[in-house]
Amino acid sequence: MQNPNVKYLKTPQGDIAVFSLEHNRLWCRRQTSDGRYTPFCIAEGVSAFSLCQYESYTYLLYPTTDGRLILSASSDLMQWEPRPLWQAGDKRWQNTYCFMAPQKDAFHLFYGVSQPQSGNHVLEYALFQKGQWQPPYQIDHFLPLPGAPFLGRRLGENHVILYYRSHRSTISAREILLSPFTMGSLSPLIQTGGTCTDFSILEDNQQMHILYLSRNLFRNQVVYRCKQGSAVGRPFVLWESGSACDHCLVYRQQDKIVLFWCANGLPMRCICENGTSIGPVERCTFPFPLQSLKGEFIGASDPFAAEAIGDRQNNFHPAIFSENTPSLSQPQLYAASTPAPSPVREEENNELEELRALLSQRSEEISAVNAKWKAQVDALQEKLAAYENAESTENNTP
Repeated sequence: MQNPNVKYLKTPQGDIAVFSLEHNRLWCRRQTSDGRYTPFCIAEGVSAFSLCQYESYTYLLYPTTDGRLILSASSDLMQWEPRPLWQAGDKRWQNTYCFMAPQKDAFHLFYGVSQPQSGNHVLEYALFQKGQWQPPYQIDHFLPLPGAPFLGRRLGENHVILYYRSHRSTISAREILLSPFTMGSLSPLIQTGGTCTDFSILEDNQQMHILYLSRNLFRNQVVYRCKQGSAVGRPFVLWESGSACDHCLVYRQQDKIVLFWCANGLPMRCICENGTSIGPVERCTFPFPLQSLKGEFIGASDPFAAEAIGDRQNNFHPAIFSENTPSLSQPQLYAASTPAPSPVREEENNELEELRALLSQRSEEISAVNAKWKAQVDALQEKLAAYENAESTENNTP
């Protein structure tokens, strides 16, 4: 799932700024001409943060450790103007994941609230207008996801959509009009037999591309579905394995839809056309971080991705999404500005390739063992059912 403490912003100049929360400090790293990311501390005592763009400003919303809620705006990512929306003393905002939608005369806020007495989690909406907060409105009960509890996207000036887990194996969508506030009906998008561990959604023209991971006792599945209008297409199982799968990501590269995920640490992908034609699964050859994470991606005027992959070991260096990306036969999604490899680095890469090959082989062996055990369990269950039927027949015989 998305890491709520890391977000990526595409600037009007075309570079990418990284916002991260580390040890209660909110940092901004913007790429310089030499390809490095220079850190700049925006605020201290921060417990969580949200990021968005509206018109020519970038907005940061963050609660502080003493209970304040701060909205900060900047036009150049260097000079920030903080404004308190809530004074100190209220603990409800601490460590709260929020999605905001600013307007010229109003500020719309969506956030999750836990209820300690019942253990439930509630998705709420609050409006800040004319210098004061309106009474909050309860949208729905939901089950928070492991990373970001829910996802929000802005589809227009007055139109947002929320994605959240309405059931353990169901991801649903709810569209909302901001003014006047009108809440649409709940629309289930993903329903799986196992637990949904990650999902990625991309709105592309009139289509919605959905990629998600499903996990049960014996297997992990990578599944793709396409939604066009009100109809959701049948699921395509792209990958099935006994090894771990994570970091699923759907994005557009040139005129193709790319479905990306990690299987046992190895980056995999396949190409989709028109939501129906699915190409073969192939292993990616671009450099991929050993300690990867997925963060929200914001600011593309022509959206080709809503999320991005980053590197924990390299100051959260982001994946590069660019119209100048090489063709699909020579993928180079991550770290396009990486310097030329030295002989030592090449030796390390060779060792990593060997380790990845061994891990892949081991995952296949584990999958075979799991399949063998599953077959034995099924056989035992059939024998047990036959024995119970025979015993029941014998007991019923006069």
